[in-house]
Amino acid sequence: MNVKFLVAISFVVIDLSGMSAPAWASAPTIDQLVANPKMLTAELDRCKHLGMAANNDARCHTAWQAENKQFFGGDEGNYSKVPVHLFGNTPKFDPEPNSQKSHPSKPSEPPNGQ
Repeated sequence: MNVKFLVAISFVVIDLSGMSAPAWASAPTIDQLVANPKMLTAELDRCKHLGMAANNDARCHTAWQAENKQFFGGDEGNYSKVPVHLFGNTPKFDPEPNSQKSHPSKPSEPPNGQ
């Protein structure tokens, strides 16, 4: 074999491996995608073009988690356990209005009157 041919093949193999490693190594994190909306949009577009293969792509899962974090917010949350009363004069709701409740003024009687 020719030495020039072997050298050319080795450069091609080195070049191809050099091209694939940075794409894998530079996968953005969730926080990086949330901080950079253009990068998040680009990742989501890439996943859209992958079709069903996006279900098995780790970068697409990261992009979807970043989109959820961007939409729903962080972990701090604004949930309040204290009930909010918008209308103070509304009557209280009775979930069982027609039930046979014992009234304090009446003694309890059997339902059939015996």
